[in-house]
Parts: sequence; C-alpha cells; structure tokens
Amino acid sequence: QHTVFSISLLLNFAVFIVCGFSEEPHALYLTWKKDPTTTMTIQWISSKSSETDVVEYRKVEAEKQDIIWEKREGSHFPLPQEVPYFIHVVELQALEPNSSYQFRLKMSDREYLFRTMPTDLKGGEGKGNGVTFLAGGDTNHRGVALFEDTNRAACKHEPFFVVFGGDLAYACPKNKNQEEDSKLWLEWIASYSKTMITPSGYLVPLLVTIGNHDVKGHYKGDPQDAPFFYSLFAMPGLPGYNVLRCSHYLSFYFLDSNHTNRIKGTQTKWLANELAKDTDVMHRFAIYHVPAFPSVRQYKTYESASIRKHWVPLFEKYGLHVAFENNDHAYKRTY
Repeated sequence: QHTVFSISLLLNFAVFIVCGFSEEPHALYLTWKKDPTTTMTIQWISSKSSETDVVEYRKVEAEKQDIIWEKREGSHFPLPQEVPYFIHVVELQALEPNSSYQFRLKMSDREYLFRTMPTDLKGGEGKGNGVTFLAGGDTNHRGVALFEDTNRAACKHEPFFVVFGGDLAYACPKNKNQEEDSKLWLEWIASYSKTMITPSGYLVPLLVTIGNHDVKGHYKGDPQDAPFFYSLFAMPGLPGYNVLRCSHYLSFYFLDSNHTNRIKGTQTKWLANELAKDTDVMHRFAIYHVPAFPSVRQYKTYESASIRKHWVPLFEKYGLHVAFENNDHAYKRTY
C-alpha cells in the first residue's frame, strides 16, 4: 500500500510538472504588416511567467503528413499600466500564397490554422473567384456577448480577414489624466480570439484603425495617449496610419480621424503620396472612424468637415473605390 501510494504521488507530481510547461495564451490573434500573400504576423498575450517567443509552423499538405515544423522567433514586451501580461509578436515570412498553414506556440501543444491570400483573384482556395473579407466598427458598445454573436455569424462567410474602423473595446476615458480600463481591453481581445474562427478552422486576421474610444481624451491626442491600442496591434503601428498592399490587386489605407494624428498636414501629405502610387491597383479601399458624410450625426463637426476638405478630394482625384466609415452606430451605403 505504501509503495502504490508513493507511485501515485510521483505520477501526480509528474503530471503537474508537464502541465506547468504548457500554458494556453489569454488571447491569440493574427494580423499583417506586409504582403498578405507571403507573410503572417502572430500575436498572443501570456502571463509574465512565459517569455517564450517561438512559433512552429508548417504548410498543410494532405499527401505529406510528416512535414517538418519550421521555427521562427519573435519578441515580447509588457502591456501598459503594469498589467501582468506580456504581448508576443512573431512575423512569418517567405510563405507560399493561397496556402493553408498549421502553427503552434512553443509554450502550448494546441495547433491552429491560417491561410495566406492568393496572388490574384482567379480563385481563392477552391472558393471560386474573389476574396471575402469583413468590415465593421464600434464593436463593443453593447458588450462582448453581442460582439461574440456577431463574430460567429460573420465567420460563417469564411472571410480571409476583418477590418475594424475604431472604437473597439470602449476602454478609454474622456479625461486624458485617467487610466484606460485594461479589463475591457483584455476581455475584448480574448473574445475576438475565441470567436473569430471560420467553420473550416481558420483564424481570421485582424486589421484595425483607431477611434475616439481607443484613446484617452478621445480627440486631438498623440500615440502615447493610446498605449493599449499601440501595444495590442502590430498594424497599423506608429505613427498610427498605414497602407497594406496585397499583390497587385488590393491596397487598404488605415487612417486616423484626429484621435492620435491630425487629419490635415502630415497625414494628408502621406495619403496623397500613397494613393498616387496605386492608381493601377485593381481595388483601393480606405477605412477610418469619423465619417466624412455622417448619416445620423451633425454634418459640420470638425472631423467630418476636415475629412471632406482634405481627404475626399484625394479619394476622388486618385479614384478610391470604397471608403468604410464608422462612428455613427448606423448602417449607411452610398454610391
């Protein structure tokens, strides 16, 4: 009896030790910083007990079950306000377009799936012509339950990615001197991680731009006034506006409507320069938070009037195809 009891203790201890080395992340999500046909940026949030930044990945090929896992190492840094979590970032490069990949974190045994974008629109992985993506914004003003239900419904369309035009977790105070609600940010990103998975099992990459509820003070701030936004999302990164180009057929412009960058001036000059580069690109889209043409709010607000003055003429000059506007909590579609 003593021997059996001792063996049982040893086995329990061994199981405890093994489990101690396998920690599931608080949240895991994907984005892109470069061409989505050949790269993928993997981000996850862990406790500060895990400093491992290694991702193992391999292409999914049904006829080859013994493909060796490749490894890529990234970096990590702490979340703001002394929140006891690290955020890890690993960018995979030199991937094959229009392909499915498995990956796993070195800290966990769980495996995940993602897919790269096709190099053209002749056919996206057996789906016929075209690429499906999701666009929205103002995601959490009624809480995560509705957010999660919406995510699950939207994922049934098997999207390649999603773009959110600001006001994500609703975690930022109007007073710049107050702290953000870190619990709302952590809850929001965990909900996204849990629910933005297609029926085929693919994680849906997340692309965002900033809104007033993502920055302390809401308007006329600087990047240091939005520490969680700039920590959680590798894209758009600093200075807070960016463009993502996908092969020869898609350019997506992510703009800041006076939250941590002014509309006129440096951002407008940058936008003109980038739009001028893409006149031969098949599809050119922009997303930003405050609408140039509000549907339920005042037409002459400073931000809306500034966008109409500084950005809309550029959109028209260079032939922007679609602008996704947000903030109004209403659905609007115009010619």
